[in-house]
Amino acid sequence: MSPKLRNFITTAPLLLMGISAFAGKEAPPPPGRTPLPGLIAPIDDHLPLLLIGGLLLGAYYMYKIKMKKASSPQ
Repeated sequence: MSPKLRNFITTAPLLLMGISAFAGKEAPPPPGRTPLPGLIAPIDDHLPLLLIGGLLLGAYYMYKIKMKKASSPQ
């Protein structure tokens, strides 16, 4: 058995056990103050804009790194 497969077989059950341990069976805490209407998750309003901005920024940095590698002497 290869070391990668052995590590995967060892790690996968440990991660699953860790997830089930954090899932817990305790009741949720009692509700405190109620949030104001419309302010529950303000990031949801402009999510497509944020995704497009993230893609453009990532493409810019990838292009910048590619140009830096192309112009560096070898």
